[in-house]
Amino acid sequence: MFDQILKEYDKNRVQLEKQDEALKRQLHHLSEPMTKKILHGLNTNVSILHANEQIIEKETKQLLKDTAALQKESQQWAQMYNQLNEVLKKVGDIANFAQVIETELRDIVEK
Repeated sequence: MFDQILKEYDKNRVQLEKQDEALKRQLHHLSEPMTKKILHGLNTNVSILHANEQIIEKETKQLLKDTAALQKESQQWAQMYNQLNEVLKKVGDIANFAQVIETELRDIVEK
């Protein structure tokens, strides 16, 4: 009796192992196309992200160059403004000086 139970157990175990292997093959066969599609989609997305990253890096470098040029130009404008301001002060000093001399000469002439 024990031998018969053991034989039946072994027979069932072998049958279950065969079924298990068949199910594994079937699962592999069914999941392979889905896996390929998922990987293809991911690879496409990664390629897009990589291309976008390169575009962003290029634009960032250009923006840094443009910002440096703008900063340099702003400094030049500020320097020119300061120079103009100094010239205008000197012109104002000369005009004031001329007015003072003119007033003094009038005072002398009137006396």
